[in-house]
Amino acid sequence: MKALVPLLSLLASGLTAAAQSPITLTQSNFPALASTVESYSIANSTGLMPASTGANQIWNYGSLTATGQYTNVYSAPSATPAFAGTTRTYSYVVPFGPLKVQGVASQAFTASGLSYLGYTIPLQRFGLAPLTTVPTDSLVIPTQSVAVNATVVAFPTTAGTVNKNVYRSGTTGQLTVVVLGLNKAPLRLVQRITSTDSVAGYGTLRIPVAGGTSANPVLLVRSRVIEVDSFYLAGQPAPAILLAALGVTQGGASRSYFDNFYRAGSSQAVLNIGYTSATYQTVTGAAYSREASLLGTRPSLATAVEGLSAYPNPLAKEPLVLTAGNGSHAAVTLTVRDGLGRQLATGSGQLGQPTALLAGLPQGSYLLEVATADGQRAVQRIAVQ
Repeated sequence: MKALVPLLSLLASGLTAAAQSPITLTQSNFPALASTVESYSIANSTGLMPASTGANQIWNYGSLTATGQYTNVYSAPSATPAFAGTTRTYSYVVPFGPLKVQGVASQAFTASGLSYLGYTIPLQRFGLAPLTTVPTDSLVIPTQSVAVNATVVAFPTTAGTVNKNVYRSGTTGQLTVVVLGLNKAPLRLVQRITSTDSVAGYGTLRIPVAGGTSANPVLLVRSRVIEVDSFYLAGQPAPAILLAALGVTQGGASRSYFDNFYRAGSSQAVLNIGYTSATYQTVTGAAYSREASLLGTRPSLATAVEGLSAYPNPLAKEPLVLTAGNGSHAAVTLTVRDGLGRQLATGSGQLGQPTALLAGLPQGSYLLEVATADGQRAVQRIAVQ
């Protein structure tokens, strides 16, 4: 009965609800590229209604007001990444109670999805005198790399898609606390995480953008993340006196519940809404995208670069031809990058026509970015023999 409410409201106002097909997120229309800055406005969530679920929804959050801004910054990996296949990295924090251990997380962007590979931590030292009153007490976090391998967004993602990850990570340190008789004793934080992302609806979404609001076809991805933290000292559960000093509890669990709305042509969520519980009814906060490309009409879900393919691949002596799934012959801008995200060449081309932009490159794997004049983007991984 609940699903009839939006439809009855439209009929009562003399409108008709046009059925639409859900969009499908793939590598070609979800450009999670390196050296990316995602910009968001923090929304005033007072009185904000939770998102409805189901097919053919009309979500209108165009009246949101901003109370602040923030950015998510991604960078190309180093010349010697800690994890093979890394596409981009970002700053990461591991909380050891009140201590914030700084690290760098790595992601891989492939045809099967956007994956979280793991994180690296440089050497860090923390004085524990504020907690124990002993000047020589300390926690030393040695340099380490922690593999995870979890799927952030699986390709393809569309109506009915469910992505579940269950994994654990362990961060090690050396603890010195005189009163406990500890001298560089091995301390380990184990985090057990269960995350479930489900496509809970699709339709069109409006948010505030410069010059007005624009309705974008989107998928609503509903997420639940449960993290359980445990501390081990010399391989055994840490004693209560140590946990109390760190202000943590053994097996302490944190839970997060949120909705992300995704559109084709961007890996940045158009809107994020957080909730207090698994009922997804009480809103705790929200943020919406400040992408300039949000404004404007998007009359067709079959974009010029959707279903893009490259032939031949691997590439030898023949010129490369990019073919769109819908047969488009749109003019495009082409950018060639190496595996670290560094730009090697750029030029213009046309879908369906050969390009010599990759000619002369040494043997290896490259990323070819394809962009149309109206902002549609796709990425192809090309092997050169």
